[in-house]
Amino acid sequence: SIPWAMLKYICIALAVLVADVVSKAAFPMPRLAQTCTHMVVRRDIVTLSAEEQQRFFRVVREMHRRGWMDGFGSMHDHISHQVHGSDHFFAWHRRFLRHFETLMQEIDPHAILPYWNWGTYWQNPLADPVLSSAFFGGNGRPGDNCVTDGTEALWGRNYPNKSCLTRKYRYGTGTGSFWPMRAVRDVMRTTQTHAQFRSRIENGAHGIVHLGLGGDFETMWAPVDVLFFLHHAMIDKVWAEWQTHDPLRFQNVDGTDALHRPVTADSIMPFYGEDVGSTLVTNGPGYCYTYDDLPAPPSVPRNKPKVMVGMNTLANVTSESFGAEAPAQDDTRGVNEDAEQPAAADPPAADSQLAEGEQPAESFFARGKNSPEFDDDSFANTRSNSQFAEGFYVKGRNPDAKFAKPNHPKHTAKFMDFAAPQPMDHDWLQQSHYDPLEAARMQSLVNNVVAEINAERRQTLN
Repeated sequence: SIPWAMLKYICIALAVLVADVVSKAAFPMPRLAQTCTHMVVRRDIVTLSAEEQQRFFRVVREMHRRGWMDGFGSMHDHISHQVHGSDHFFAWHRRFLRHFETLMQEIDPHAILPYWNWGTYWQNPLADPVLSSAFFGGNGRPGDNCVTDGTEALWGRNYPNKSCLTRKYRYGTGTGSFWPMRAVRDVMRTTQTHAQFRSRIENGAHGIVHLGLGGDFETMWAPVDVLFFLHHAMIDKVWAEWQTHDPLRFQNVDGTDALHRPVTADSIMPFYGEDVGSTLVTNGPGYCYTYDDLPAPPSVPRNKPKVMVGMNTLANVTSESFGAEAPAQDDTRGVNEDAEQPAAADPPAADSQLAEGEQPAESFFARGKNSPEFDDDSFANTRSNSQFAEGFYVKGRNPDAKFAKPNHPKHTAKFMDFAAPQPMDHDWLQQSHYDPLEAARMQSLVNNVVAEINAERRQTLN
């Protein structure tokens, strides 16, 4: 038999273990404040001062220690089918980011969520300081793909199983190119409805980053990685910029949800049980933020937001399943809006992970197969993607904006064309609730924009 003294110590050890598990399983669900008393500014993380960066890193390390990152990963994974491929995408993720930022501020009232501008180093993400050991680290190590550098070095996670935080770059040692902001703004300029804009951004600039980083980042539990929130803060900023082009975009949305029901400002968001309209103005009650290079949204009067228990109609998961709600917090945060912002760095050299014109084995459209043509007022009809290696162009735009062949006379050791993002894998798109046809249309658009960028670069050398 076990001696009483030993049994007592075993019981104490078990109690400590259970308490630790319970504390990490408790996932706070604070309500949004009903007033906005102090506005904050979300900024590009690389423009923050060293002190501001370290404050952010301290906060997210504490969130990880408390197990909250697992909670965000679990929550996102459980309802991913309702908020992807659905016109709840923008609004729901804006609320999700605010949930994250609110928990940051429970640890440090002055903490603010920054964004990751992946458009700065779109042509060579390996040169992006955000993916360096000074920030979030880079690729996972060979074998187990664990992240071993940066602020998340050797982080563990308990969702969906016990493992390390992983990244597995799409091409082994490289992510491939992301979208240039010029292509993103092409979409902004040519898209009039919320449903179209959501589909084009979700299936283009948004998805390529998830797929490029790979590992946990290409799954629906990607929020176990803090970098998810900076990526989506950038997507939120893109939506906010598109909204500024028409005041009506701050008042309503259109489209359908996962069950093909209409989505409007009065629609109730999955899980949170709040109306979509409550998210449309970032400087409104409960949100109280804007972005560093965008004007403040207009003041749009709204009734008090509807708040219900958020029901996941497809998985039967409610917000109550993730822990009791904390009392509403007053929004009294501060921010140093006068902090100096350094100039953007010069673009780095082109990413040389893929040879010119080369297509990876897992490409959505294999060479020789045609990309579906589309007929939309916003975009011109395109030639098939099979002509990529021979020179791709879009009718009605610069006919000289072609991808150079490997033997192009301007393709020398002194000049190498930037590579466009490669098509996203068809199976991954479907598994992630994306639209392969929309992804193909966006591939055509970004191909053309990168071709124009390359043509302009060659002209400057003449």
